[in-house]
Amino acid sequence: MIILARFHLYIALIILAAIIVSVAYYGIVYRISLSPEETKTTETPSETTPTTSSPTTSSPAVEEKVVIYTYDSLLAWGEDPEMIYDKVFNEFERRTGIEVEVVKFGSAGEAVAKVIEEYESGNVRADVIIGVDAINLIKAKEREALEPYTPSNIDEIPSWLIESFDPQHYAIPFDYGLIAFVYDREYIGDDVMENITFESFYNPDLASTLIVEDPRTSSTGLNFLLYEITVYTKILGKDWKEWWSTVKPKVEKGWSEAYDRFFEEEYHIVVSYGTDPAYSMYFYNSTRYGAALVKYNGKLYGWLQIEGIALVKNAPHREAAKKFIDWFLSVEVQQYIPLNNWMYPANKNVELPEAYDYAINMSNVKIVNKYISIDEIATNLENWLDEWVDIMVTD
Repeated sequence: MIILARFHLYIALIILAAIIVSVAYYGIVYRISLSPEETKTTETPSETTPTTSSPTTSSPAVEEKVVIYTYDSLLAWGEDPEMIYDKVFNEFERRTGIEVEVVKFGSAGEAVAKVIEEYESGNVRADVIIGVDAINLIKAKEREALEPYTPSNIDEIPSWLIESFDPQHYAIPFDYGLIAFVYDREYIGDDVMENITFESFYNPDLASTLIVEDPRTSSTGLNFLLYEITVYTKILGKDWKEWWSTVKPKVEKGWSEAYDRFFEEEYHIVVSYGTDPAYSMYFYNSTRYGAALVKYNGKLYGWLQIEGIALVKNAPHREAAKKFIDWFLSVEVQQYIPLNNWMYPANKNVELPEAYDYAINMSNVKIVNKYISIDEIATNLENWLDEWVDIMVTD
């Protein structure tokens, strides 16, 4: 009986082992036949998990990027351009999680032209453009390539500056500077330049020392032309062409080329900016170079070159673009304008560095931009340039 019982127990153990092996085998086969997601759960997503993954594991959403077009020398005139780039663009990424792509062009004009081209082709890539001046703003608005945007911190930008640039907010000023005659004090005395007028250059000796930029290829040259036209037509009541016909200054293609000739001491007065003496003091501890504006009846008259930041129409990342524009106009970014772009920051809450004590004092200047509207410039600019060419360009 004991032997028989042991036999029955042995048979039962064999049967049990066979059952366990079978279950294990078919279980493995079943699991292998399932997809990876099915091995985690066989329930439908709608029943157990949301369709949107967490931000840490998903690919970036549409609004997690902003594409910026600008000119290649933006914020590149300081002691450490790479550090400034990090504090402006990379810091925005760190704070918001929005990826920043910066596309640089040789000039702001090229960047605007690309924005217009892409908009008209229906292939808009840029979200924001930095460096739009009054003339490029005219072109972009005519082609409807920009969209008005009022930043959340617009109250930090002086209303007079906005009115002088674009009251409709297609572009918002981020910096500005005075077009000025910059002179070398080793050759030209302060007594000559402190009371300079446009007509002072009717003196051939003084005219021979002046070099300017071509308004067809240089934003500095174009803003100088508008300065001269506005003073002559709106303040003096004269034909603006008289000055160019009489003075016939030396013309270079761009600001860099003109300044090179100035530094080589071939010419002793160059059209540039009222902050140049501040730059010279900051980097070289030198007061060799001065800056002057025209003066009539004891009043200084100046033309502001204003640079703006704008939202591109049909921007792929519209909301991210707005956040970046607000950031760029904030004190945290604007504080870097004076010593890295060498222009005045648009944000009125930025404290200017000591070097700006050597720049032209803006509070003593009558701004002539207000005497001429953007519409008047847009209507006449092509004709003005043609007339300038007739006078200044010879075969």
